[in-house]
Parts: sequence; C-alpha cells; structure tokens
Amino acid sequence: MEPGPLLAEDHDATMRQLGLIDARTGLPHRDLLLDRLGQATAGVARGGSAFALMYIGTSPATPAVQGSAMETVMQQFACQLHRLSRRTDSFSRMSASEFAALLPGNPSVAGLMAMGQKIATEFADRVQVHIGVALCPRHAGDADTLLMQARSALEQARLAQVTTALFEPRTAQTPSGFAPITDSAVRSAFQPVQDLRDGGLSRLQISTTGLTPAQDDFAPTELGSTSQTSRKDLMVRLIAATDAALRHAQPWRQQGLVQRLSLPLPGRLLDEPGLASALLALLDRHRWPARHFMVEAQAAAVAQRGGDVIEALTRAGVALALDDGGSGLNLHVALAGLDPVAEFRFDAAALGLLPRPEQRTAVVRSILALARGWNARVVADGVDDLDTLAWLGELGCDGAQGAACGKVMPAEQVLAWCAGHTGSTRAHSPPVRR
Repeated sequence: MEPGPLLAEDHDATMRQLGLIDARTGLPHRDLLLDRLGQATAGVARGGSAFALMYIGTSPATPAVQGSAMETVMQQFACQLHRLSRRTDSFSRMSASEFAALLPGNPSVAGLMAMGQKIATEFADRVQVHIGVALCPRHAGDADTLLMQARSALEQARLAQVTTALFEPRTAQTPSGFAPITDSAVRSAFQPVQDLRDGGLSRLQISTTGLTPAQDDFAPTELGSTSQTSRKDLMVRLIAATDAALRHAQPWRQQGLVQRLSLPLPGRLLDEPGLASALLALLDRHRWPARHFMVEAQAAAVAQRGGDVIEALTRAGVALALDDGGSGLNLHVALAGLDPVAEFRFDAAALGLLPRPEQRTAVVRSILALARGWNARVVADGVDDLDTLAWLGELGCDGAQGAACGKVMPAEQVLAWCAGHTGSTRAHSPPVRR
C-alpha cells in the first residue's frame, strides 16, 4: 500500500530532526531560508514570478525587556510571524534580534507596508520593530545583493523612524562645510591578511592613507595621524579612501581573486553621526555584499566611545574585528556590548616583550581560548618574519598580517602579489625576544 501524505506535524518533526527548524522558535533555520532565497532568485532568472525579501529588526521598548525576558518576547514574536505567514512564505530568525521573510507571489508595496504595520502593532509595548524590504527583480536579481539591500532598507527605516521602508539606493554624503575629495587626491592601498590554514589570501585590508599622485615613493601617511585633522575632515578622507578601494576591488571580486575587504576605523570616528550610513551607501553603490566586508576597531576606543556606529554596521551584515590593543581589560569591556564579533586581532610584535617562550605561547593560547568562546577567528598583526608566521599557525591562529605576509601596496601591485604569493611556511619555535 502506498503511504499517505505526510501530516504537517510529522513534517515539522522531521525538519527539526534534520536541524532545518529552530527548536526555540519553530521557524525554518537561517541556512534553509538562505537556500530558498537562492532558489527563488534562480527561479526569477528563468522567468518565474517576482518576490519580496523582508528584513525585520527588533529592539527592547522598555528597560524591563532585557536578557531572558527579551528571549521570551522573541519566541512569542516568532509565533506571531508564523501565524501571519502564508504556506508559501518563509520566515527565519537571522540573529538574536532579527528575522527575515521570503514572500513569493509578487506582493504589492501597499500590501507589504500593511503587513509590516501588523507585525509591529501587537508587540509595540515590548519591542520596537523596524522592517526593510527589497524586491526581486526590481532591486536586484541575486541573493547576496538582495539580502544587503533589505538590511540597508532596515537601517533606512530606523533612521527615518518609520515601521517599514522600501529599499532606496543611497548616496554617500560629504559632511557639510567640506569639499569632497576627488579621485586624484586619493590613491588606493591595500595590505594582505594571510590565511594560516592554507597560506592563501584571507582578505585585503584597506590602508587608510592620504596620498597624492605627486608623491614618488609609496610612503603612506595614516589618516588622522596629526592632531590638526578634524573629525569631519577625517571622515571625508576615510569615505573617499573606501570609495576608491571598493572601485578597484570590484573587478578582482568578479574574477574570484579577492572576496573580502576590511577597513580599520579610526577611534575618533566611532561615535561620528552618519559614518555607518555613509559606509553602507558605498557598499550599495559598488554592489559589494555587506557580509564580505569587515570593519576593524580598537577595543579601547569602543569601550570609551561606545559601539553605535559598529552596531549599525553589524546589523546590516558587516563583520567586526576587535583589536585588543595590548589590553585584555579593554577587550572584555568592549565585548560586553558587542555581538557578534567575527575576529579578534592582537599585536604579535608585542609578544617579544615577554622574556620566555612559554610565556609567549601562553598569551597566544589565552587569546585563542577567548576567541573560540565567541566563535571568532584570531588574526595576528605585526608579523614580520616567517619563523613567527609558522609558529602562530602551529598554535592555531587563523590569519596573520605584517611584512612576512605582504607590505602595504598600491592597487596596481595587488594582482602581481596574488599571482606570485605562495604562502608556504615552515615549522619554527616561538619568536625570539625583540
């Protein structure tokens, strides 16, 4: 006898057993939604119907909704999303406070706005809800770009203090009172971050330099290195350098040579209004996926100035690398208010101040243990010799940066570096004291 149709409860139980449904919320797992998103974009490319991607962000409406209370509200919120969904809709919890929805059938903008209002109304006394919407194929035809645009629209909704916002391409704004820096005034520069697992390129770090074509030697001057540089002038230069770097890197990404970029954020700008939206606007303009972009920040600066800029960027999908700056205390203070952290960075050159090899090994292992607790990668900076490079790889560091991996180079030299870099390392003992 042929088996009958699978009952709904049997289907859900099977999905949970396979790990495709989140046990706490009952919603499809994040990876399942991303897979369905990829299938949906492929269907549109073959002539299928349009769809909408909705990205939903929540935050506590009152101080009482924190910790376990917030988690309880999030589970109730997930149940509400499940009740509102059609059989063809897919909702998923993307992070602790964010959800996404794949809505097929070419929904109208008016219908999406009404749905967003309905989602927000029931929980208005407990959480604030903001929603971003991107449409396929109207806004983009690939999954990565749609996800970035929906997150971008979520940030636009937050900034405008509205419940739901439809994605609108943004333009990077120059702070008032300052003339924009022209392309001729900025020269892109990069430094490679090496993957110690396979010796290849992990990403390119954008070198925050201010160069003019008149300079013969490539001797970059750090942005904001002089006390006379104002915050707004520093921000203008940072945006210009990032814009130029993304423009240079986009062809490399299309060729499969470079997939990720990172940008060190000056500590003075971590509380600068408009920085996050300006950087996200650049990612939109160059169609660079937010999840393939990382910002690097000093833990001491985060602890002192707060993480508003970083929080806005990570909500949009940008990854965060936190540099301990040589102080474990600053690192722990900064971690208290940040989630998620994708990478921990430490100064390998400072290990030379410790007199004995076992002390240097103990420090690196303690950093690795802390990072693993956060499910984060560990990258050592200031690695100037192959002995140290190999030793850090043996201890379990994920990446390294410094003269041993590749010095800061202009954009014109990146392809040659990629073509000639072997990334081979040999086993060596801990670095000697400097």
